[in-house]
Amino acid sequence: MHIPWFLVARFGEASFLFPLAALVAIRLAFQGLWKQAFYWIFTLCAGAAVIVAGKLAFEFGGWSVPSANLYSISGHAMLTASVYPMLLTVLGAIGGEKAARSGTRIGIGVALLAAVALIAGRYHTVAETLIGMGVGFIVTWANLRPSRRRIPAVRAPALNSLVLGLLLVVLVPVSLYPIRVQLWSQGLDWLGVTERYSRRIGIDPISGATVVTIIVQWRLRS
Repeated sequence: MHIPWFLVARFGEASFLFPLAALVAIRLAFQGLWKQAFYWIFTLCAGAAVIVAGKLAFEFGGWSVPSANLYSISGHAMLTASVYPMLLTVLGAIGGEKAARSGTRIGIGVALLAAVALIAGRYHTVAETLIGMGVGFIVTWANLRPSRRRIPAVRAPALNSLVLGLLLVVLVPVSLYPIRVQLWSQGLDWLGVTERYSRRIGIDPISGATVVTIIVQWRLRS
């Protein structure tokens, strides 16, 4: 049976998860938890900055650790490991503390499934995926550790409708637009980059080992 891993990996797209992250902040703010909302956005941006720095180092400078098959750290793994546990915890809190804890566990499960999809679909190596997922889980821990976890179980039908409306009105259109590709392309032009590194992941048919091929693309300045 062929498993369409690309569909699972799709749930880790930045254009899909950043609006969800914003919904988490909105939910917290509407409950009066302004400090937690800002802390959530701050830690998520800090985690994303780590991933972007790693990607820039490889794609613009060729930095890598071939012995560990580490080239481009997975942003998909980082985002799924941070956003889904937080999102499902906050929404689960609508039904009470038990539901919030269940939401956390389900979110972690989603992140693990996404990690498997990234590796099985050859989007990232094991090292790239584990590091990205590790950064994401650090963000999750920073927001949901016992000393900070003060998300009350508030039943707010109007607010729930608002969340659903934002999902339909904001999330769907944004998820269809390739934001990352556009910004990355513009960044290359702004920085005057003339070469860009990428890699292709394959499997050796004899040994079954992961084989990574580095590709250098030359770009002319516009």
